[in-house]
Amino acid sequence: MGFNRVKTVTSREYMMKFIYNLDVVKDDLSDLENKVKEFLVGNEEYIVNRFEELKLQSSNDSDVHESMETEEEIDLENYLNLDYVSNVCKIYEEKHEEIDEAIDKYAKGWSIMTMPKVDVAILRLAIAEIGFIDSIPEKVSINEAIEMAKMYCDDKSPKFINGVLGSYLNDRK
Repeated sequence: MGFNRVKTVTSREYMMKFIYNLDVVKDDLSDLENKVKEFLVGNEEYIVNRFEELKLQSSNDSDVHESMETEEEIDLENYLNLDYVSNVCKIYEEKHEEIDEAIDKYAKGWSIMTMPKVDVAILRLAIAEIGFIDSIPEKVSINEAIEMAKMYCDDKSPKFINGVLGSYLNDRK
């Protein structure tokens, strides 16, 4: 996993957490750009720790060994892909109803209201990527969603998320 990949994985995980947080606190979906900035600044220490953890797991990759500047103030741009973060915010703010409809359509026997909130956050992010971010290969979005589910959800969630996203993807073709 190269340096940019570490930034992307860290960004994806924190966007999932941001989407989860919006759902838990029942926040409205306006002005997400400012809300995500506040969320990320409030989680700087955790973001840096997660980035460093992923970087260590990838320690065999030579480009990951770039040293991070030690500063009084943390520059999140060193740890996150802020273009990705901004793009997801814009998409989610504009397309959240369409994203939720897709989840409800393909989650057989479940609705967003009855699913675990972390599963919903992962699905929302993955469907935003698959449906609206052409620069991310669809299979990458699915694989990353499954990896997040393995890390943050129960044992049944990865298979469930894979099924929902696979059905969504098959219908798009």
